[in-house]
Amino acid sequence: MPSAPATPAGPVTPGQLETPAAELPAVLDRLEADSAIRRTYFHFFRLSDTAQYELLGRRCFTADAHIEYRLMPGPPQRFAGRDEFVAFMVAGRPPGGAVARLAGPAVAHTSAPADIDWSSGEPRLTGYATVWHWAVTRTLAGRHRPADWTTIGLVEDTYRQDDGQWLIASRLVTPAAGLVATGGAPGAGRPTDR
Repeated sequence: MPSAPATPAGPVTPGQLETPAAELPAVLDRLEADSAIRRTYFHFFRLSDTAQYELLGRRCFTADAHIEYRLMPGPPQRFAGRDEFVAFMVAGRPPGGAVARLAGPAVAHTSAPADIDWSSGEPRLTGYATVWHWAVTRTLAGRHRPADWTTIGLVEDTYRQDDGQWLIASRLVTPAAGLVATGGAPGAGRPTDR
């Protein structure tokens, strides 16, 4: 597993920024791992937004991943392994093809740049994700409508290399501040024009 390169304490002089040739392979491995971890992190959002949950499970989580969401009203949602998480997501997917998914329900994720910390010996990613939720995306007349509610979550992931890929082994998502950033609480809906 790549380890974090040592950084000098205090003011840095130009000579201190040079990496000895012997350490260069470890630094390059770490940069490559960081890049792969960020790809997995953002790939989760894209696959989730397009309701490709089976693919999301295989490409983003280890088989034994522990996944916990504390964003929805009620008790935390906990999943023991990616199969359990995928089954939950598939059960909530709207029936039909892409047209039905566009009609709703739907979600869209946006994310601020995430931080990856290796100080514990394993990569731990921390980032914020804003998620827009629609019960339906269009009015009866076919016009786009605003999201019903938006939440901002703090995502805390631990990654593990699995069959050559950096996958999420543990995920905890908690509210950054309050459950709903804007809109109506889940289930309350929002009145729309026809």
